[in-house]
Amino acid sequence: MKKEMKKSLIAERDMAQNYLDIAGVMLVVININQEVTLINNKGCEILGYPESKITGSNWFDNFIPERMREDIKGVFNEFMAGKGEMVKQHENPVLTRSGEERIIEWENTILRDQDGTITGTLSSGNDITKYRQTEKALSDSEELLQNALEISSDGLWDWNIVTGEINFSARWCETLGYELSEVTNHASFWETLIHPDDWKNVLDQLQAHLDGKTPLYECENRLLTKGGTYRWNLDRGRVIERDENGKPLRMIGVDADISERKQAEDEIRLSQEELLKNHEELNILFREVEIANKERQKIMDSVGDMIILTDDEGKIKRVNKSVKNFSTKPFEEIIGQDWEEFIYDNDMEATTLYAGSTELIHRSTNQWFVLNAYPFEDTEMNFSGTVITLHENSELKLITDKLEKTNAEINEHRMKLHNAHVQISSLMQNVTEASDTRIRLDNPDLKKCYEVKNCKKTECICYGKEATRCWQVAGTFCGGKIQGAFAQKYGNCLRCEVFNAATSDSISELGEQFNNMMHVLELKNRELENAYKELKASQSTILQQEKMASIGQLAAGVAHEINNPTGFITSNLGTLDKYTRKLTEFLNIQTSLIESCNTAETIELLNERRNSLKVDYIMNDVNDLIKESLDGADRIKNIVQNLKSFSRIDESKNQYADINECIESTLNIVWNELKYKTTIKKEYGNLPPAKCYPQQINQVIMNILVNAAQAIETQGDIFIKTWNGNGSVNISIADTGCGIPEDKLNKIFEPFYTSKEVGKGTGLGLSIAYDIIKKHNGELLVTSEIGEGTSFTIKLPLESSLSSR
Repeated sequence: MKKEMKKSLIAERDMAQNYLDIAGVMLVVININQEVTLINNKGCEILGYPESKITGSNWFDNFIPERMREDIKGVFNEFMAGKGEMVKQHENPVLTRSGEERIIEWENTILRDQDGTITGTLSSGNDITKYRQTEKALSDSEELLQNALEISSDGLWDWNIVTGEINFSARWCETLGYELSEVTNHASFWETLIHPDDWKNVLDQLQAHLDGKTPLYECENRLLTKGGTYRWNLDRGRVIERDENGKPLRMIGVDADISERKQAEDEIRLSQEELLKNHEELNILFREVEIANKERQKIMDSVGDMIILTDDEGKIKRVNKSVKNFSTKPFEEIIGQDWEEFIYDNDMEATTLYAGSTELIHRSTNQWFVLNAYPFEDTEMNFSGTVITLHENSELKLITDKLEKTNAEINEHRMKLHNAHVQISSLMQNVTEASDTRIRLDNPDLKKCYEVKNCKKTECICYGKEATRCWQVAGTFCGGKIQGAFAQKYGNCLRCEVFNAATSDSISELGEQFNNMMHVLELKNRELENAYKELKASQSTILQQEKMASIGQLAAGVAHEINNPTGFITSNLGTLDKYTRKLTEFLNIQTSLIESCNTAETIELLNERRNSLKVDYIMNDVNDLIKESLDGADRIKNIVQNLKSFSRIDESKNQYADINECIESTLNIVWNELKYKTTIKKEYGNLPPAKCYPQQINQVIMNILVNAAQAIETQGDIFIKTWNGNGSVNISIADTGCGIPEDKLNKIFEPFYTSKEVGKGTGLGLSIAYDIIKKHNGELLVTSEIGEGTSFTIKLPLESSLSSR
């Protein structure tokens, strides 16, 4: 009976040892003295030592890197002394025979004897070095992809922190299922989308960045989509503008959809939980083996990977359930088959060879697997062979390929966008510097429309020419059909193969939009040039009309002024004629009487006649009449002279003139406009001659005086003052009229602007005056107050550089 029990225990031990040796994880038993008492083939393979070199050696001194050796020893010793709770799961590097460090993920269990005394630990370890490397590569790829997204403006947002306004990109809205028009551009809208459980973390991370504690705002949170579900989102941003006190003003950022990554993490977590579950089952088995006093056991853990055990010749001895489920052959035909033939019989093909592993593809299902081979040898039991594992990595392969393709596309689009940006920036600079609106961006996809469409309309302006942008030309023949105006043509062009070829991608479309803009700008420039020429012609015509109106006004005033003195001169001369006839009669009588006799009677008669004819009065009055007539004639002479002086027909060149004389002659000319409701108050200074065009200066003074008179409704004063100062002759003309509103004061010198009633002004008087003074290199200033009046000041240089025009 004892023999059979011993034999059974040995068989059970051997079976357990076989399971341990073909397991895909590393199994290590360490006793209380830190010595290795058990290790399986997977552990030997990872460390690179045979079992004999590992068993009995100090685990920490030989297989833990020196930098963390003492810390791990201390933790282990505390557990062995029962002072702390065993860490069931952790990861740390182990030191292999080649000096390489491999990262192992451990599941730990404390071992006790039948009395409950701690005897050591059982640890199962999974080599996750390649996983961590892949994880880092994925992290690097994610960072690269994030940078690319920032360049391409996908999923971007721009936040005005002061006003709360946020501008979201179309891509950002699209990832949540919204149209751009459906999104409210304010922080309050974004807050409503955040999952309630994520809000505190978002606020903490955001506030830390706004306070300058972190260089970048980065937070994973869930956002509510339009469909009512939540999507995981990686939100990154940076403050790009602060005020002088460091207060954040503006922040930009980018959102990335990490739902797939989160799903992958959940799957990894579930896989780890499954691994933990399997580990617990293994612990139960090991404790059963330990109770049976078996120190060495082999366990094979049922995992999702396919595991094949072969002999030295490569013949399959054992397979796990995953292999049987995968293969189309029955289990009996699998056992004994060469493992390489089994691989290729199941439609698998090797594609890439790595150090220690091979990448395979299953053609039927397009699944990807990584094959690893682990040879083992037990000289004591004369047992050797190879453990082959096939781990599916289709999802990782798909993600990697997708990332590589996405990175390539992003780089390609980035280069195209960069080149287009450089070209357009260069052209825009040329347009600015050269003011040349004929500049265009070259498009290699632009074809000859008549060749592409096989058009025979030779009368078309595009026919026979190099590639022409026919959509910029109204009335062209496209496909044999006459197109309409530009906007209508553009809609038809969307169905034209020539236009579609020229705008096949966003870069070329951007270029053609630039060309269209330059084309429209060129047309508008031409229209502005023509309008400017027409405006100049119209202005000259109106200016001439204004001058003619002024001359007519002057002629009326001159006629009126001449009529008054002419009237009383005529009257006085008539009276003088009567007086003269009477004097002649008296003198004739006196002469005849004196000749006939010279008696007292004669003398008496002579005196009587002298008195009756009022000879003495007439003689006195004749002098006055003659004096008044001479004054009237002088006034007529002065008026004519002033009119000649104002017109300056003989002085149309740039010459020295007395400005006081110019004012006086102008006052005489416009006196008829002033005398009925104004009182002129003059204060002339001692002025040196100023070099100018006197006729033009007269026109300036006349325009200002007439405006001043028209600003006075009933009766008022006009003050005229001249003085010499700062190398200029200065003239001030002020009135007590109605004044000019402040909001209109800066417009009075603009052509055609007038505040008068329709028919009472053209709006060119002050504009002409301003232009004349500016051409004399002088200044025309104005101040005004409503109800108080307006004052114009003219500063005319003594030496004007104005040339004859």
